Amino acid sequence: MGLSVENRSQARQVAVQALYDYTHFESNNDLDQALDFALESGHFPDQGYDEVANDYLYLLLNGVVDHLSEIDAHIEKYLKNWTLARIARIDLNILRVAFFELLYMDKEDVPARVTVDEAIELSKFFSDDKSRQFINGVLATAINDLGQNQDQDEAKLK
Repeated sequence: MGLSVENRSQARQVAVQALYDYTHFESNNDLDQALDFALESGHFPDQGYDEVANDYLYLLLNGVVDHLSEIDAHIEKYLKNWTLARIARIDLNILRVAFFELLYMDKEDVPARVTVDEAIELSKFFSDDKSRQFINGVLATAINDLGQNQDQDEAKLK
């Protein structure tokens, strides 16, 4: 018996998996097929998701796909000596989900710190230490540039 996608961490994980499939096979795939594949894959290879009890997953998927070119343009601004094509596809999709949250979500609902922490957790699950450091560096620079570093803002008030 599989799991249910119930919380935002699970929604992010499934979204990254679906976006990986969708963006890798875009010409032969649609988002629903990519989501079905991600749900079947599940958190562990032998355990898929039976159901989605979380609207956040659909918000992430549709939001990233609808704003893909804008999100990629934002990501590209923070790549030093890199291009989108050089980034591992799974890492790029982790960044896409994170940038969607940073750019389009209410900051009180999804604080920047949560977005970064979740992206790092996703990179631990899907990638390696170098990817984690890369993702952390890109997001840290973006947050500072976008003025979303809450700790920095609080320090300025003191």
